[in-house]
Amino acid sequence: MITASAGRRPGTVPLVLGAVAVVLLGCPLLPEAVPPWIRFAPVYAVVPLGVCAIVFGVSDLFGMRGDGAADRRRARAGVVLGTVAILVPLGSVLWAISVLGP
Repeated sequence: MITASAGRRPGTVPLVLGAVAVVLLGCPLLPEAVPPWIRFAPVYAVVPLGVCAIVFGVSDLFGMRGDGAADRRRARAGVVLGTVAILVPLGSVLWAISVLGP
């Protein structure tokens, strides 16, 4: 078990998950020379990674509550990036429904 004194940095996991989710949003924008499985397969991981970033970030923030010396920036950034990774695909789907709808 890793303790806080052993170098555990709360908020790093949500930050990495959120950053990876946001980066994967750009995979469909890769050039057409890139194989389709590299361009479109990672898109299916965006929402699950975003949800994990939010859950782990909120969990880390609750764990740091009451600790005045804790640095909450990583956990907050992970929550924000996870939220962006969820809202962008949701907004795209809602836009497509409004454009293609009757």
